[in-house]
Amino acid sequence: MQNIMMQSILSKEPIRLTDGLFLQRKRIHEVTGSASDSFAVTIAAKTTGPIVWIGRDRDVNTLTPTAIKSFVDPTRIVLTEGMNRKEVLWAAEQALRSKGAALTILQLSLGPDLKESRRLQLAAEQGRGVGLILIDKCAQNSAAQTRWACSPVFSTDHIANDQHFSRQWLWEITKNKSGPVGRYIVKWKGGINETYNVDMVSTTAA
Repeated sequence: MQNIMMQSILSKEPIRLTDGLFLQRKRIHEVTGSASDSFAVTIAAKTTGPIVWIGRDRDVNTLTPTAIKSFVDPTRIVLTEGMNRKEVLWAAEQALRSKGAALTILQLSLGPDLKESRRLQLAAEQGRGVGLILIDKCAQNSAAQTRWACSPVFSTDHIANDQHFSRQWLWEITKNKSGPVGRYIVKWKGGINETYNVDMVSTTAA
């Protein structure tokens, strides 16, 4: 009964980022760059239901409620620690397969290889959530649906011009099996008691 109730709160629709650009559910997606964690909490804010965040203790222990509460309710997040890479990958497979997690976030130093990513993808297909793999160093050849490179944009102009925007990044989608690639300036709008939204403007700027 609990599993049925959990499934009912998970949307079947892809996560819309901007016109013509979505994160597909039942898929894994990779994120690199110094702002990968900001990408993760922004996507988390667009979901409903439990979020499972998995990594080594040195990774998940740095995640604090006060740092993310402007994006997503911290009580939705279940932190899961693994002693090594094998345990972290195993836990991610279980979370993706469970059908109870709206979003599974996996932190790895080195991105999954083809074999590892295929196992994660198969697990995601059995569930209905989204898998995000945050990669600290470099990505490898994998079965991921999309791959993103995310970095902060340091500017004070947007704060002076529009107090409603509180964060700004450059998101570059470098791999997309079912849509366009490109570069986007992204601004976060809203807070924990407001409508969650990002404003994405396509750019060719370096």
